[in-house]
Amino acid sequence: MQNSFPLPPRNRGGYALLITLCFLVATLLVFISMMYWVNSNGKITAMNNQFNLSSAAAEAATEKVLSQMNYDYDQQSLSNSGAYYGAMVPSVSYQTNSSFGFSWPIQYIYSDTNGYQGQISVNIGPATTNTVPLTSQFRGLYGTEQTVTITATATPVGQSFTVPSTVCETIQFASIPLFQFAIFYNMNLEICAAQNLIISGPVWSNAGFWSGSTTVTFQSYVSAVGAATNTANDPFCSYTGSGASTYTMAGQPTSGNDRITMPIGTNNNPSTVEAIINIPPTNYIMGTDAAFTTNGQVYFANQADLFITNFVTGTNWPGKTSVGTNMIMYYQDGVNNPHQLQIPYDFYIYTNRGANTVSITNYVVPATATAPAYNYTNVIYAGYSFVTNVLFWDYREGWNNGSGVNSGKGKAVQALQIDVKAFDYWLVNSNLNGTTNINGGCYYNNLCSQSNHKSHPIDSIYIFNSVPLSSTVLPAVRVTDGGMLPVHTLGKGFTVATPQPLYVWGDYNVSNTAGSSLSQNSTIYTWPAALMGDALTVLSDGWKDSVTTKSPSGSTTTINAACLAGIVQSTNSNYSGGVENFFRLLESWQTFWWNGAIVVMFPSQYATNCWQQTGNYYGAPTRNWAFDTNFMQQIKLPPLTPQSRGVIRGSWSAY
Repeated sequence: MQNSFPLPPRNRGGYALLITLCFLVATLLVFISMMYWVNSNGKITAMNNQFNLSSAAAEAATEKVLSQMNYDYDQQSLSNSGAYYGAMVPSVSYQTNSSFGFSWPIQYIYSDTNGYQGQISVNIGPATTNTVPLTSQFRGLYGTEQTVTITATATPVGQSFTVPSTVCETIQFASIPLFQFAIFYNMNLEICAAQNLIISGPVWSNAGFWSGSTTVTFQSYVSAVGAATNTANDPFCSYTGSGASTYTMAGQPTSGNDRITMPIGTNNNPSTVEAIINIPPTNYIMGTDAAFTTNGQVYFANQADLFITNFVTGTNWPGKTSVGTNMIMYYQDGVNNPHQLQIPYDFYIYTNRGANTVSITNYVVPATATAPAYNYTNVIYAGYSFVTNVLFWDYREGWNNGSGVNSGKGKAVQALQIDVKAFDYWLVNSNLNGTTNINGGCYYNNLCSQSNHKSHPIDSIYIFNSVPLSSTVLPAVRVTDGGMLPVHTLGKGFTVATPQPLYVWGDYNVSNTAGSSLSQNSTIYTWPAALMGDALTVLSDGWKDSVTTKSPSGSTTTINAACLAGIVQSTNSNYSGGVENFFRLLESWQTFWWNGAIVVMFPSQYATNCWQQTGNYYGAPTRNWAFDTNFMQQIKLPPLTPQSRGVIRGSWSAY
């Protein structure tokens, strides 16, 4: 027999307490872990926030320095001292700055990469001597550049977490030759060619842009600061084209680009920029030390090797019998003192032996068997063998609703004319005028070429025509006989600049000593050339000064040159003529070959009559135009090429 004894009942309440205590311990551990995580994460977040704040403070320091450097660069006074710019940041940022109306919530100590306080690091690299490919908004262009690295460390003061940050910015200060653009406008750019026109180089407008012709094709970058429009309707005036143009590169054209700073000052207003071709202001007046400073040299008048001007009475126009000297020429050089050397005349017209007149070129004193000494009181005209005066008529400027002025002839153009071939002869003329003065160009050409002077032969002329502008008379400059540029500039090229309208008569820069590039879109056998003035008119090989009617017969002509000039802008009712009419024409043309670059920086001040439709005073040519790719090389840019300025932001890092 088995006996069973019942077990005593378990105390279930004790187990429950133990389990509860275990859960409480586990919960407490989880809570502690969570609090530790929250606290750690809060610290990390606070430290991260502090790092971001420190980065912003460090970036503010780099931007402060950059803004000053950018201003100095625009003013052409960029210092080469990194220490100078690095010291512009205070050692400690001010917590409150009532003068600016804001408060810094945190103070920061600024230091450079070596830990020195009150100094950030500014490393200024050397400027390139040759053009290099540019990036960012200037892609497709070449320019000289100077790389600058700005590094600042900002360390917070009196904060729970001392988290410093270092910001490093790399900047390129780029100097961009404006002739590297196929087309550059400092105001609204319009193009609506009726014939096929291919633009192969970069195009830029510092204002708005409109292309409205199906016959126009752009093969490179097209950029505008304002809106870029590609429709049949011109947004700048009531003019209608044939439709949208073709862009072979994706994403073109672009709008809203940063403005390119013009070569003169920081004001890009076209009317202000016009000063670059005019007589310099008093503070940079010609012949002074200031004229040869960096800022003074932005004016073509100060840069040019020769300066030619005349008296307000003109230079013995046909039908006049002005007696005496009425023209003067200076050689300009910042090394010489005085900086302007007056060049004696080498061409005289005398009365001699009764009613006879005698013309003498390369006149020499004292008298020789081949050059007798004539009485100076018998001088009818004294001047230079390559500078003459001409009179002809411009029907666009004398349009007068189609009836013309000056008895239907158009406006009378009284121009100083430069004969390029005769100028080349003058450059090698070594005749002495007496024992000290020189009346030929050889002496000055050799002087200019010396390494302690300009290190290049005479390659640029600035001309100011003092004849007053009126409703019937237009003062101007004309170049002729320029099929080959001067050989004795040693291939450096040749530039003519004037504040007045500029006329080019006949083929220009179509050959050199190695061959000919006549009537072709090739510049293999050319030298660097530029033509710069208030407006630019091309007269064909068939032009005759005696013709006073509208649309005289023209002929095929070739011009190879970079061209800078003003235009008459569009108004509500008048179309500017567009890029296709940048070159003003006065004849019934055949074929116009041109290779170069077009730059429009200002509105014309002398030649101000509006463009009229083809058939009114000219007949449109077949335009065979092309961008001269030689200008992508520094060594092949024309003398006096204007340089614009831009800032390219490179890398940025914070650590």
